[in-house]
Amino acid sequence: MTSAARWALQHELRGRPELTLDEALQRLSPCDLALVEGFKGSPIPKLEVYRESVGKPLLHPRDPEIVAVATDGLLATALPVLPLGDPDAVATFILRQVSLETRRN
Repeated sequence: MTSAARWALQHELRGRPELTLDEALQRLSPCDLALVEGFKGSPIPKLEVYRESVGKPLLHPRDPEIVAVATDGLLATALPVLPLGDPDAVATFILRQVSLETRRN
């Protein structure tokens, strides 16, 4: 896939096992931040996305790596709660969390 601003190349595994998080990150071009989806068992800082309407339990009470929760409702927790409908607020939190907020354009 390509555009005026970036390009991406997708690879087929063709029966090989799924990449580990470390293997996937090694294949990235140098970057300041990689956002990944999945890898719930990896010991990395995580942002939980929670919608009560989905009916699944919260993850953060059992996962100490979760640093904040983005949700579309009210939530009683000691963690920072981010408005799921406000991507700028979520992005600002992430950038501050990894000390990149001064580089944001």
